[in-house]
Amino acid sequence: MERIMENKIETMQQKRAKFALEALKNEEISKDLANFIVGTPTMLLSNGLGQTMAFLMAKKDKKERKFVFDVIKKYLYKNYEDYFTSQDDKDFMMQFHNIDFYKQIEMQNEILKMLEWLKRYARAFEKK
Repeated sequence: MERIMENKIETMQQKRAKFALEALKNEEISKDLANFIVGTPTMLLSNGLGQTMAFLMAKKDKKERKFVFDVIKKYLYKNYEDYFTSQDDKDFMMQFHNIDFYKQIEMQNEILKMLEWLKRYARAFEKK
């Protein structure tokens, strides 16, 4: 049994779930944060990943928006490291907009899948 655990293979769903859980680990999940996380996929589908990130970056003075921006940015860095070389928000946005349209769509779809887990965990750990 010990040997099987050493060679554990994680599915993409498991990796997304683990990432989302880790992102929320040290966060106090208020009702406002949970509601904002739940609404983020709709914003993404309506406006696209680039516009959503620009909106979140412009409104980073609000805790919920900063949190979601940072989570998405971290996820993109982790999964698409070849496309992003700087941690600076402005450089990040410039690098994102230099990416091929089809790759941006792939990234958006991947972010939507990760956000499904983030939503589930946010609701599960929300302070009532």
